[in-house]
Amino acid sequence: MARTKKLTPEKPQFSIHSVTLTTEEVGALEQLSRDASDFLGRSISSSAVIRALLRQVVKQGPPAADALFIEVERELKAGVRWGKQQ
Repeated sequence: MARTKKLTPEKPQFSIHSVTLTTEEVGALEQLSRDASDFLGRSISSSAVIRALLRQVVKQGPPAADALFIEVERELKAGVRWGKQQ
């Protein structure tokens, strides 16, 4: 009897990045991580939450991206500047 080979999904390649967050944003990220952990029944990292947020914005398309850009614009108007102006 022939056996079928089990396919194992490929693990994605990860790269390490640092982010700059306010104390309030760190609190929100930690709360989301705790809520996700409670919901899923296992420990969920802040990195997993950030990756899920990125995927969710991409899935929702232009309206979600526009909402994201409006938040970035609010931050810029508040005087928070990182990086170079184009």
